[in-house]
Formats: sequence, C-alpha cells, structure tokens
Amino acid sequence: MIKEAKGPILWYLRACKFDGWTSFWKDIYLVPEHITNERLIRHESKHLEQIERDGRIKFSIKYAYWTMRHGYWNNPYEIEARAAE
Repeated sequence: MIKEAKGPILWYLRACKFDGWTSFWKDIYLVPEHITNERLIRHESKHLEQIERDGRIKFSIKYAYWTMRHGYWNNPYEIEARAAE
C-alpha cells in the first residue's frame, strides 16, 4: 500500500534525504511531493518483491552487508530496484 509519509517517518526520510521507504509491514511511504511519482513507486515496489523473495531477516542482513561492502549506490538490491524504475 502506498502511503504519504507523516510524523516520524517523514522526519526520517527528510533527515536521510530519501524520497521513499519500504517497510517490512508491506507499506511504501513517500514524501508528499513524490506521492504520485510512478518511477519511485516502481523502485520501492521492487524492494517489496525483494523482501518477499528473500524474507525479512535475510533481506535485512544482506542489505546491511552490501551497503557496508559496496556503498548504498552499488548495493545489489538498489541496483535491481533502479533497474525496475
């Protein structure tokens, strides 16, 4: 489900300079100015698919490891999500 980020989630997104975030409870939160951004929705939807494919725990561990090893931009999950845009 696509939701407009509010409160602490909006604060977090702005603090991290993210336009969207996919939660483990299957919601996609977008900053208000990107709520209809189809490209971003496809990107975040790919993260939902990744979580479902790999499971929450495995996804979390691999995401953290790959981010530390390769950096955010070169994280294979992010590369896959950008390709889905």
